[in-house]
Amino acid sequence: MNGSWNSAGILPKARMETNAANAIFMKKQQRLNANFKLWKDFTFEAAHQLTKVPTGHQCGRLHGHSYKLRVHCQGVLNPDRDWVVDYADIASAVRPIVQKLDHTFLNDSFDFETTAENLAFWLGHEIAPKLPQLYAVELFETPTTAVIYEL
Repeated sequence: MNGSWNSAGILPKARMETNAANAIFMKKQQRLNANFKLWKDFTFEAAHQLTKVPTGHQCGRLHGHSYKLRVHCQGVLNPDRDWVVDYADIASAVRPIVQKLDHTFLNDSFDFETTAENLAFWLGHEIAPKLPQLYAVELFETPTTAVIYEL
């Protein structure tokens, strides 16, 4: 057996504490330098009608969606808090914007075609000044269709 282990194959307690402290410190440094990505979801209900689609296209009719907006943030850990951003700060930045859209006819609010792509672009630029950690917005029109806009 190696001299640092006792006869039962167990590392002496003093040695374990030293190794554990070093490992914890090393992991903390790695964590503080690591890049993290996180997201928070928001929902809103809204109607729209696309005007640039071929005649007879289903999206040319007035219709609505149960939108889900996924707000993606990224960054390194704030060493004072051990998180990238407080989820409450994300909510404070995004909720007022989403509330403006909830239960509205989107065509009345925008001077552009209200496609998922255009809405994601607009949302990203509305949220970004309030949330510096923002790197992307993902907008779902349905559970199986979405667009991601990366800032």
